[in-house]
Amino acid sequence: MKVTVTTRHLSNNQDPDRLKSYAAKKAKSIEKYLKDEKDSCEVKFVLWSEKFRDTAEISINSRNLKATSSFETTDMYTAIDSAIDIIIKQLKKETEKKITAKRRAGTRSKDGAQIKSTVDSGSGKFTNIKVKKLPGKPMTVDEASLQLHVSDANFVVFRNSDNDDVNVLYIDQRGKVTLIEP
Repeated sequence: MKVTVTTRHLSNNQDPDRLKSYAAKKAKSIEKYLKDEKDSCEVKFVLWSEKFRDTAEISINSRNLKATSSFETTDMYTAIDSAIDIIIKQLKKETEKKITAKRRAGTRSKDGAQIKSTVDSGSGKFTNIKVKKLPGKPMTVDEASLQLHVSDANFVVFRNSDNDDVNVLYIDQRGKVTLIEP
């Protein structure tokens, strides 16, 4: 992780070297959130003063992540701490998004169907069961017939909008379309 600290227009009572060492020390707290990208990560601090306002701006740039925070107050050390807190919140949010996306994806095949591995204890026939989620909207028999002809499947399971029952529409071995109602 490369840390760069730039100071601009600091007032007379602020020591630039002390501020740079403080910012570099605080950058260590960010490092644990960037554990995957330590080598290629660049953290830039820009510290400046205007009249009575002290501003700290932090930019993180890496291969997979870009984050920026800025905080303005009357004390430079408080501005650095607050900007670090904002960056940490952003990094936590990004890591949570990645974790959630990985959990949501699960183990998926190429066509997006989820694959669950199960073993039938009695005969041991079924080892991989492919589960496809279908839209739960009701459709008419005509819409289901269109869906059957559009898809490459031999059957369509749907909720009939006329009677609110679950029906199956399939193409049998002779090529005829057959409807199964409960």
